[in-house]
Amino acid sequence: MKRKTTTMIVALTLAVGAPAFAQSNTTSSPPADRATQANTLYQQGVIAMRSGHYDAAASSFRQVLQLYPKHLKAKQNLLYILENKDALVLKKRKAALKTVIIPSVDFDKETVQESLTILASLISRESNKKVAPNFIVQDPKGQFENRSITLRLNNIPAETLLNYIVTQAGARVRYDAHAIVVTPRG
Repeated sequence: MKRKTTTMIVALTLAVGAPAFAQSNTTSSPPADRATQANTLYQQGVIAMRSGHYDAAASSFRQVLQLYPKHLKAKQNLLYILENKDALVLKKRKAALKTVIIPSVDFDKETVQESLTILASLISRESNKKVAPNFIVQDPKGQFENRSITLRLNNIPAETLLNYIVTQAGARVRYDAHAIVVTPRG
């Protein structure tokens, strides 16, 4: 009888203790799982950063730092994004224009404004509306009025075409967060 009682006590102890043990293992992930998760989040952040998705990258690096507050590379990358966000967005905008290839351009004495309007339309069409350059012409003294653009080109990156237009117009380009501003030189 004593043996049966001991067996029953052991069985009850195991039955009562097992759910508590299982619950404690599911609420806090083991160090290996945390490390794997942090590594995955870090890699996602790096990929997002390289792709120009800086908000997603920053979010991934923040999550890594929640898991491992002393993760040096995540700290460095997050700090870099936060300190250089404006410049990174402008770099992304400029890079986007390099990827859009304009199949054919035939400008014959177009105004600067007309050239940029046509270019914006071509960029939008060739990128399937994924790139919108939003050109702004700032010419308060009317310096572009007597300038015309003549270009006949095939299979040219939009960024290069913009540079040709700007060169012929005697202008300069400034990339802002939401627009590309064209102004006369000097």
